[in-house]
Amino acid sequence: MFSGNEVASRDASTRKSVQGEKALSDESKRFRRLMRVGFDAGPMRASYSGIGQYVRCLFPAMFTCAQDIDWVAYVSLRGSSQTFPLHFPSHVSVKCSQSSWGFGRREKDRTPLDIFHGTNFKAPDYGQPHTILTIHDAWLPRHPEYSKKLFGQAFSSWKLGFRARHVSRVVAVSHFTSRELQEMFHLSPDRIAVINHGPSPGMFPERDHQKFQDVQARLHIPSRPFVLFVGGAEPRKNHTVVFDAFARSPRLATSLSLVVIGEVQSRGASLTETARELGITDSVCCPGYVSSEDLRILYSHAEGFVFPSLYEGFGIPLLDAMACGAPIITGTGSALPEVAGDAALYVDPHDPEQLGMEIERLVSDRELQTQLRNKGVERVKQFTWERAAQDTLNLYRDVLG
Repeated sequence: MFSGNEVASRDASTRKSVQGEKALSDESKRFRRLMRVGFDAGPMRASYSGIGQYVRCLFPAMFTCAQDIDWVAYVSLRGSSQTFPLHFPSHVSVKCSQSSWGFGRREKDRTPLDIFHGTNFKAPDYGQPHTILTIHDAWLPRHPEYSKKLFGQAFSSWKLGFRARHVSRVVAVSHFTSRELQEMFHLSPDRIAVINHGPSPGMFPERDHQKFQDVQARLHIPSRPFVLFVGGAEPRKNHTVVFDAFARSPRLATSLSLVVIGEVQSRGASLTETARELGITDSVCCPGYVSSEDLRILYSHAEGFVFPSLYEGFGIPLLDAMACGAPIITGTGSALPEVAGDAALYVDPHDPEQLGMEIERLVSDRELQTQLRNKGVERVKQFTWERAAQDTLNLYRDVLG
């Protein structure tokens, strides 16, 4: 039997133990909340940018997965003609500046970040001990002749390589991009995390004939079967080979339309000028940029989606096409086979004759179209923004140890 004093002493000890455990639990929770992550949210404002799509999709998925993180979104207001609406949950604070580099020194005097995630090739110093840098591709370092910079691409490419070697970890959006960074910037593979994209939001098969007719009338698309191309006049998207494939095939030019989404003029190239030079103006429809809803309708009703890009760090349009059930023809180079897998037909992106033959084969073979659609629906399930978010959060935790 215990005496009264012994019972009281034991109860007091138990209370202290429980209080101590509660204090440790509270401290543990408080410690977990100490992770403070800043990120470059500026690309969110770019309506038609692939990098904008990346930031708009990845970070909301992470906000949902990790509400115990103190998020700080940095937004540069300078030079933003495209104003995509920014909506953040309550546990995300927003800091705005007229410059993408305007926060660095001031932030050092305040609560420091644990990690800054540079989403658009940049990695400014916000006083944080760790930096993650996403590099989407090495297109301009590989092809500096397409740079818009006044004094060329050499210095910018050197800066990117310098950043990549000095940040805590680099995120590459594909294994192809990872290999490019290893070769060009001499990065060790263990300093690179490969984290894939997901498809654009709101992409699914929508075979509503009335909606398609509305889109067709509004965008002035001819009332005959069509093949879809997304990428505009940007040289690396390779519209000239697609146009040439149509020009070489009387069957394609007379029985199909080619609907081209994206900038009509870019880096000295022009969609309308290329069509005129090849004599296929009547076969080509160039409505420019369209809404995601219209694009979903076009993917869903296309006889095929043609994407023989010369260079892609990833290739979100492939995922969007698969998500909407469009059968795909794409190129053999860069990251395209890594994304499309067995859910596409492949062509040499420099060979318009081969491309024309594959388009003819695809549009005349309903069984082949069905096979590619079914494979695409399964393939796209491997790529989700939720998976990308979890992989990115795991990378943060790994870097912090």
